[in-house]
Amino acid sequence: MTFVFFALVFVLYSGINLYIGRRTWQWLQAIAPQRIPRWLFWLSFWLLASTPFVSRFVAGRVPTSLMALLTPIGGYWMSIFVYAGMILGLVDLIRWLLRLTSSAPKGVGYSRRTLLATGATVIGLLVGLIGYGTWRARTPVVAKYTISVPKQAGPERELSIVLVSDTHLGYSNSVGRVQAMVAMVNQLKPDLVLIAGDIIDDDLQPFNDQAMANELSKLESRLGNYAIMGNHDVRADELARFRADLAQAGIQMLVDEWVTVDNSLLLVGRDDIGGPRTSGDVVGVPLTEILQGADRSLPLLIMDHNPNRFDDSVAVEAALQVSGHTHAGQLFPFTLITGLSYEQQWGQLSKGPSNLVVSSGFGTWGPPIRVGTVPEVVQIKLRFEP
Repeated sequence: MTFVFFALVFVLYSGINLYIGRRTWQWLQAIAPQRIPRWLFWLSFWLLASTPFVSRFVAGRVPTSLMALLTPIGGYWMSIFVYAGMILGLVDLIRWLLRLTSSAPKGVGYSRRTLLATGATVIGLLVGLIGYGTWRARTPVVAKYTISVPKQAGPERELSIVLVSDTHLGYSNSVGRVQAMVAMVNQLKPDLVLIAGDIIDDDLQPFNDQAMANELSKLESRLGNYAIMGNHDVRADELARFRADLAQAGIQMLVDEWVTVDNSLLLVGRDDIGGPRTSGDVVGVPLTEILQGADRSLPLLIMDHNPNRFDDSVAVEAALQVSGHTHAGQLFPFTLITGLSYEQQWGQLSKGPSNLVVSSGFGTWGPPIRVGTVPEVVQIKLRFEP
């Protein structure tokens, strides 16, 4: 089944790229006929189209300087793939409808003038979309929520929690992104910092090479910094080292564990639902089992990378679950897909006394752009009103 799925993805990806390449070649021939060797164009085109997969395959096998070049190229090519395919498909649909209804002058569909105008329009739209998306992905905002909790939390009457998720630190989201995130968090003067998974982007090497843990150590909070695993974080054999790096940076990793914060809160960090790439054990430990021995009279906060287990939190009457993972879709039209795939793909959802806050994330995965979504740092004010 896995082979069939990847075979279908390969055929679809190759087919759409072939379509984009043919339309690009037609446009180039309209500009400068016979001046560009066909073999050179297609060789260059397929090299670019292969970079998203090549960069993943050679990770850890080539110098980091080459990875730092290949990864952004592959990400931007995926952006071009998505939006060039959509725009060109729309152009050809309009052309087909005009021909079907005989609304267009004869021969205008593929005339040199039409090809030049269409190509210039498509490229202008692509440049505009990718330029905007790059700016948007690098311009995070602060999303704010206020939640009332009908429980006493020791001496605390109000807590300011800052939530960050999906930083995807690596070759595309490099050390400068960590510095920007830390500056935003510290400006909010949080009592508690929660990092809801996907801290790194599959590969631990750039995290270590760029001393990102050292930058994370600059996070400032009154009651501590805590993190959980996401589906793109380290594999089982790297977990101990990753936890140690974060601990040295003042961040406590929770993997199906609970801690009491300032004798006022009960904080649970769940392992990611994605599989044994994290702890190496069977994923999906019931919350009731994780909570054994915990003081259930305290307000309960749960960190779970994937928001789809919110009903588990409701069942144990958690005051708050914080999640990420969805990126709110990151790119239109994928925003529509995630909207159908998750009960809450972004924002706040309440069920009885339990609340879910899903962050759209701080970083990006794949294409280093955002269209239709906004990167964010989340500030949650918990007011305890027993």
